[in-house]
Amino acid sequence: MSLSYPPAPSIRSLVCFQRETTLTHNISKFFHSFALLRVLSLERCKLIDFAPCLALLIHLRYLEIWLSSFPRSICNLWNLQTLLVRTSSSSIILPSNISDLVNLRHLDSNADLYLPSIGKPMKLLEFISNVDLGDVVDNFQKCFPRIKNLTSTLYSDEENDFEVLHHLRILTLIGSGYSRRRSVEREFLRGEPNLGKNHIIIRFPATLKALTLVGCGLPWSYMSIIQALPNLEALIIKDNGFEGTLWETGEEQFQRLKFLSLKELNIKQWEASSINFPCLEQLEVLKCVDLGEIPLELGDISTLEYIVVENCGASLLESLQKIQQEQDDAGNYELKISVDGSYMPPCEPNHDD
Repeated sequence: MSLSYPPAPSIRSLVCFQRETTLTHNISKFFHSFALLRVLSLERCKLIDFAPCLALLIHLRYLEIWLSSFPRSICNLWNLQTLLVRTSSSSIILPSNISDLVNLRHLDSNADLYLPSIGKPMKLLEFISNVDLGDVVDNFQKCFPRIKNLTSTLYSDEENDFEVLHHLRILTLIGSGYSRRRSVEREFLRGEPNLGKNHIIIRFPATLKALTLVGCGLPWSYMSIIQALPNLEALIIKDNGFEGTLWETGEEQFQRLKFLSLKELNIKQWEASSINFPCLEQLEVLKCVDLGEIPLELGDISTLEYIVVENCGASLLESLQKIQQEQDDAGNYELKISVDGSYMPPCEPNHDD
């Protein structure tokens, strides 16, 4: 794709919609024409190399770009607030001078990000997608002291202390299935066999509002730690985020939980009552094919508006019918139950003989 245009200093935004484009020829001349750009989206333009002229667009606030690697020169764009990096690689190594992006608030990639070291804290960064810290980096708090939305890899051989992140609101943890290799330079996210998931130590901040656990393989006994979070409103557990066939919620409450999603878990039995979820508004149970039933008392939660179920067994479907029957008999027609994309019709009222 060859591009050449006269200077256009009045243009502030440039978005490329052309599909599967490789940007190579005359690229320097092209971008020099738009020296005052604030927004540049090149997601669909695969750059063979990061042209030096791109690093001169110092007025950029938003950059979306397709790269094979992360060049140090991109960190010259000190006005950037949002950086979206797309790549065909499974991982990208971030340069230590990433902290030169002093105004960056949002860093996202479709690949895993590896940060071997960092020059100084990124004090304004609020969002970063799946990131793994190198051995010489102490913790997230020293790198991203004001982070609000974080996705991270969970390892079995170390403490995972997020309690020090006092601004954290949204946290996603992805189980690696490996322990971190400390002494050997490794290809990103390569590790040794898992040393035992039950030994994982996790500390959460009280500020947390949304938590997603993917493939972490935690025992259900860890749930008491999550139940104690005072501000948690959304909890998503998927791909064996917890392992075990029985979840007993006990007498503890999820104080503010409004949304609960269980997806692709090996759970067979769930013991819970309406007391455990005083604020729950929506419950999702997706592809939990072994789960025998949804606890009937959950239908008594006054705030519950939706139960969404997909790919469930026959016995779980029967429990849903019982829940709907009980709620309809009690005059609660606000609760909507969806099974495989279709809402269950109202039940016929029970009449005493």
